[in-house]
Amino acid sequence: MTTITVAKGDGIGPEIMDATLSITLAAGAKIEIQEVSVGEQVYLSGNTSGNVSIQATVVTQ
Repeated sequence: MTTITVAKGDGIGPEIMDATLSITLAAGAKIEIQEVSVGEQVYLSGNTSGNVSIQATVVTQ
């Protein structure tokens, strides 16, 4: 299984990543998905360094 890191971000990013991951999984990819938070809400929460932290790990297929 391969681990990938997904940063959905703001705007249309979440929709595009959800569609991309759906297609990737439907194609039979054996992946472990780690999501990181990026975007305006991270910045507004006080994280101005550009660092992100892993929010969750979801194991799929």
